[in-house]
Amino acid sequence: MYTIPENAFTATISAQHNSQPLYALPIPKNPIQNLPNGTTVIVFGRDMLAQWVQIVVLEDKAFLLGWIPATSIRNVMGEGRLITTEKLPTADYAYHTRQEVYQVMRYQKSLRGVAGIGVYAKFLGIFTVVSIFIGAIVGMLFIQQAPDITARLFIGMGLGLAVGMGIGWILAFIPMARHEPFQRHDAHYKALYKVYRQHDGQAISLKSQMDLEQATAKVARSVR
Repeated sequence: MYTIPENAFTATISAQHNSQPLYALPIPKNPIQNLPNGTTVIVFGRDMLAQWVQIVVLEDKAFLLGWIPATSIRNVMGEGRLITTEKLPTADYAYHTRQEVYQVMRYQKSLRGVAGIGVYAKFLGIFTVVSIFIGAIVGMLFIQQAPDITARLFIGMGLGLAVGMGIGWILAFIPMARHEPFQRHDAHYKALYKVYRQHDGQAISLKSQMDLEQATAKVARSVR
């Protein structure tokens, strides 16, 4: 039977519902098992945004290694003191295969896209509408070849639309790149991409009490 090392950082499951799904990766898909509220877990680290924590659950004959949202734990304790999730070390992605790191990287890339697309679309829409409005004014004032004011109006609006869409799709990248959530997810994605490129393809597995002791000692040194 495995035991919790004395220098391990531990926490208690405290989910909104009566239990918290444990995931193989920091992605809310394909849960391994449900952990009841009140379960004591060993904390190995966090993801780069401190939104997920990597934990170990001790069973009679096996280690259960996985991830849960950081909001689903309380009382993170280590060496007799409470610590915040942000002070935990970044979890060791060597505990995953290269393909699993790739999956996390792709998921993070999708979060980056969601964070950026709203800002991009909003700016592009505003720029296009302003261009159409300016084009309409220019059309009514300066396009003399059209037979009447309505025709000049629509010609100007069409030109404004072309200019707005033609230039706006480039300019919209500027506010998107400056958007704080996009920058945060982009930095996380790039960091994971670096981990993926450098990964040797092998995953470290916990097979003994000694492996667990070494892993928890590494976390303790990092927090100090």
